Amino acid sequence: MKLKAFTGIGILLLFLQSDCVAQGADLTVKFSVKKYPFVHPERNEIVNAQVLNPFLEQLKILKQGDSNRVSVLQIGDSHIQADYVSAKARTDFQNDFGNAGRGLVVPLKVAGTNEPFNYKITSNVVCTSKRCVFVNNPMPIGIGGVTIQSFTDSTYFNIRAFDYAPLNYSFNKISLFYQKDSSAYNFNVTDTSGNMLGFMSNNSTSVYPFLSTTLLTQNTNYIVLKAEKTDTFQNNATIYGLSLENDSNGVIYHSVGVNGAEAFQYARAQYFAEQTQALHPQLIIISLGTNEAQRSPFDIELNRARLDSLVQQLQQYNPNVPILLTTPPDSYIRKKYYNPNVSKMHEVIVEYAQEHNLAAWDLFSIAGGYKSCVYWRKYGLMRADGVHFTRTGYEFQGNLMYEAIIKAYNQYVSAKH
Repeated sequence: MKLKAFTGIGILLLFLQSDCVAQGADLTVKFSVKKYPFVHPERNEIVNAQVLNPFLEQLKILKQGDSNRVSVLQIGDSHIQADYVSAKARTDFQNDFGNAGRGLVVPLKVAGTNEPFNYKITSNVVCTSKRCVFVNNPMPIGIGGVTIQSFTDSTYFNIRAFDYAPLNYSFNKISLFYQKDSSAYNFNVTDTSGNMLGFMSNNSTSVYPFLSTTLLTQNTNYIVLKAEKTDTFQNNATIYGLSLENDSNGVIYHSVGVNGAEAFQYARAQYFAEQTQALHPQLIIISLGTNEAQRSPFDIELNRARLDSLVQQLQQYNPNVPILLTTPPDSYIRKKYYNPNVSKMHEVIVEYAQEHNLAAWDLFSIAGGYKSCVYWRKYGLMRADGVHFTRTGYEFQGNLMYEAIIKAYNQYVSAKH
């Protein structure tokens, strides 16, 4: 009888082990990237990937079908402002783990600069604006890296999010980042016919002093945000950005990019680091270094200190949130000369990540290293300016980054099961 009982327990254990293996297999994600002869796919992995474990655990919960929302924030320069890299990563995540919304949008076109292809914000008035790269301009900078300001109480903004097949980016929740005090206008949210969908007041209660949130009466891709003056003290609309969300489980992938930006400019932005906490990121990706590498002479210690300043600020407001540093891809200087400073900046980032126990994704090495820019141009992945990439080139980078993260994710869930 004892032998039979033991055998039964053994069979049960084998069954449970097999079931766990099956669950682990179900939780993994299959993803592959187009191959180019100059790219090193064997290097495409996250260095110090265990740092991402808390984030990977949240993805696993999503994959299991449990209720969960996972927030990612990517911070960068012009490579990110156009959103081609981050849009590809966003859709990759959401196709595999669920779509919780478009995320952060910034009125870049209103500020007189280029806007991502997947949303459009216009205004009936000409606003004053500031990008974080103009550090001596006194206008404050918040979450979007770009601020717009109007002193006209008839100001309104048309805000439209475009679907990215097969993903639907309609939303029913808006979080407005703005200068929220007694001098700020209130805001009505309407549809294009003027029907009221929501309202945001400058004296509404919030954990964050710069944030108002409203739930809309219906899902929509298109709203009008109208300033409303209800008190003589109200005289401005100073807007840092908006987050557009739905009420589904899944990933919400926020991206902030500013043309010409460097780490120290984000670090000197008055409210930037503070406002990141309101997005509740579970992973912060910092993708900077191209503009630092365009400076001559290149100062290694200065750039290390500037990167450290930004990282420390982000950690102050987002304690225990994993940070992933990415290195910039190789590029030219003055359109035709190889730029050795990119390699130096890559070393600064990789060494900093190692010294401070951060995760790193070494795109510079993966993409071919020093002088590989010649191949990116040859294959139609880089623009003629020798710094920026074609849409195909950027989307390839987004896929590469996602593949590296998914490798870490698959290893994590396999080990857990």
